[in-house]
Amino acid sequence: MTYTAEEKDGVHAQKSRLAIRAQKGKDWDGSAANDNIAWPLATSLIREGNTELLKAAFAYRKIHDQANSGALLGGRTASIGDGMALDRYSYVRPNGTVVYKHPRQKKSADVDIPAKRYVAPPSYDGIDHSSEEVKVSNWSNIPKPYNGDEPVNRKLDAQSKLIELRGRLGVLVEPLEMAAVDGATYQEIGNASGIADRNGSIAAGRAIVHMALLAIRDALGDVRRSDLAA
Repeated sequence: MTYTAEEKDGVHAQKSRLAIRAQKGKDWDGSAANDNIAWPLATSLIREGNTELLKAAFAYRKIHDQANSGALLGGRTASIGDGMALDRYSYVRPNGTVVYKHPRQKKSADVDIPAKRYVAPPSYDGIDHSSEEVKVSNWSNIPKPYNGDEPVNRKLDAQSKLIELRGRLGVLVEPLEMAAVDGATYQEIGNASGIADRNGSIAAGRAIVHMALLAIRDALGDVRRSDLAA
């Protein structure tokens, strides 16, 4: 194909642009980013099509995470790194409207200092708000939303369940947690069991982990979707 003198510069510019674009992503291996699951056990079980053991692995991992969640009863105290929080005094007028006054600065966590609300008597407009007697007698705490102790309850339940499952697993606890919690491969588990040969260690690791997951599946019974939800 031939070009006129006027076209040559434009064609050259387009070819250069396309060549630069062609360099982008030339090192792509052809697999999508979400194909690379950072959990070798799940990847292997998905490849095998073993959904039953995959559900057991997810369930064990969730129980282990909840048992070690670090949830505390009643929240926690404030630390220096938390900084300071600001809130405002609120006033409720006799007609039901709420007005907000000057902010106050708190030097501890919200769980330690509840918000305050001043409920004005019918003669609100005639009250001297600088009077401490009036303010003390009409202030009340605003109830804080109570979310319950569900995180702590889940943690305690999971700890009991984890103890029970570990008792069923016996010597299989360590290899299972290497695979389900720590993300070890079949080969690494086989190597930890004393097999140095690559193919032999993969086969041994797979057999050990599958035996452990079978025990978990039988102990947990029917694992539903709600059991695996975060």
